[in-house]
Amino acid sequence: MKKNTVSLLIAASALVFMAGCAGGTKNNTTQAEAVEESVQNDTQENIDSAEAADMAQTDTELFGWLPAGVEREQSETAPNGELAQLIAEYYEIPDDELADSRYYYNYVDLDGDGENEIFAVVVGSYTSGSGGSSALWCEQQEGKLAVKQAFTLVNMPVIVVDNEEGTAKSLIVERSGGGAEAEYVELTCTDGVYTNVTDAEPAEDLENIQGVAILCNDLADDMQTGNYLTLEQ
Repeated sequence: MKKNTVSLLIAASALVFMAGCAGGTKNNTTQAEAVEESVQNDTQENIDSAEAADMAQTDTELFGWLPAGVEREQSETAPNGELAQLIAEYYEIPDDELADSRYYYNYVDLDGDGENEIFAVVVGSYTSGSGGSSALWCEQQEGKLAVKQAFTLVNMPVIVVDNEEGTAKSLIVERSGGGAEAEYVELTCTDGVYTNVTDAEPAEDLENIQGVAILCNDLADDMQTGNYLTLEQ
């Protein structure tokens, strides 16, 4: 009996030791997983912080000049087949260049008649240069979309100024290129025709401007993400 009792005690001790080892291993594994998860979380937080900083810097570079009283509006995301065809025909863009020609547009009432027209900027080798891109002011004429006025050297975004109700809106754009320092100029509308970017006068009292900035898109980011419209249909 005594021998059997000793054997049982030894066996029980062995089981307790093994259970303790197993528990220790499990605890060590759990701690290692917790440490790894913490490191991953810290790494992701650092990545998120860096991305947020980059986005803030990009936002400042692109839109930091916009006055506080101006709302931002990105271009429309829905393809407009009639507009795309009109742009391609107006600039006589070859079929093999349509896929590489981007267009950005917004609906806006520029002439103050209570009806929205379309203001579109066309980005591509046929329509862009160091000073900016070409733009079209379009409206419905006899049930068909038509060009009301064409512009050159336009940079996005474009501020549509809150002028007196019922009158044509002024436009403010950045004028750059040719080695000259960038400046902001105001395009005024007389008898339904805007002054061109080259001849426009510098905008006065920019900080107190009220209105909406259309075409607030990051062109470089759009290229990376594929978030843009092309003339190819």
